[in-house]
Amino acid sequence: MELITLRYFVMVAQELHFRRAAHKLNITQGPLSTAMKKLEDELGTKLFERTSRSVRLTPAGEFFRQEAEAVLNRAEQATQRLREMLTNTVGKLTIGYNEPALNSFLPQVLAKFRQDQPDLLLELHEMETADQLAYLRRGKLDIGLMRPTENDLYGLESRLIYSENYRLMMLANHPLAHKDAVCSADLVNEEIILFARAVNPTVYDRLVAALTFDAANPPHFREDARNKNSMLLMVKAGFGAALLPESCCVQRNLDLVAKPLLIELPPVNIMAVWDPGNLTPMLKKFISALPWPQKEK
Repeated sequence: MELITLRYFVMVAQELHFRRAAHKLNITQGPLSTAMKKLEDELGTKLFERTSRSVRLTPAGEFFRQEAEAVLNRAEQATQRLREMLTNTVGKLTIGYNEPALNSFLPQVLAKFRQDQPDLLLELHEMETADQLAYLRRGKLDIGLMRPTENDLYGLESRLIYSENYRLMMLANHPLAHKDAVCSADLVNEEIILFARAVNPTVYDRLVAALTFDAANPPHFREDARNKNSMLLMVKAGFGAALLPESCCVQRNLDLVAKPLLIELPPVNIMAVWDPGNLTPMLKKFISALPWPQKEK
């Protein structure tokens, strides 16, 4: 199987139209159809469902599309790195990150790394965990900083680099603002702002279970917001108290207070995740620059 065959396949998988794919590849439709038939014969399975009006990927075709894209991306990276070596240029490092990373250790790490590697292009992408993992597997990220709770990390390497606890952020005149710490019984019938469940269903469900003291009178959970800044804005607008990582609660607004919780909640663990097959010398240097977890407070 040659790379050109994979390029042909990926183009057809993207276009789902043989004539358009052939046009973009600057070949005629006949050789393209023949190449795809030979590929299916080689793999022993159908990759496309074809009718006179449409083309769609089979489940095997969808799986193979992801693998083929990863191979092509890896080949492109290898070519780029060879070019960098021959021209003695440093190149680029592509980093995925989440909001807690940005609110805690990441700015300091990036500032120091940029100082040490001034010619390196750092390309940053704020992404949810699932997207970071997909990009890592396709070779579109060098490293991801994420919360991969119960996500499949098969074939990837990871390292815990930061851990913190949750706090409950509220207005200074909130009924719970006078308490030194908040327990689950205090939250009965309270309005609690969480991130949207779609962001991380596993963590969301764990938090809801831990915060519910009385099943007959649970807190009223709001999941309008998809990020921490939106949750803070909802607190300021009087929608309730927000459950936030402690690094997100560091602010100078005297109208807001953050309270610790006497509730066993999952910690906010941030992992560095990378593909060991993509472990370049520059990526090793970046991993070495990352912090170890802080001790529990």
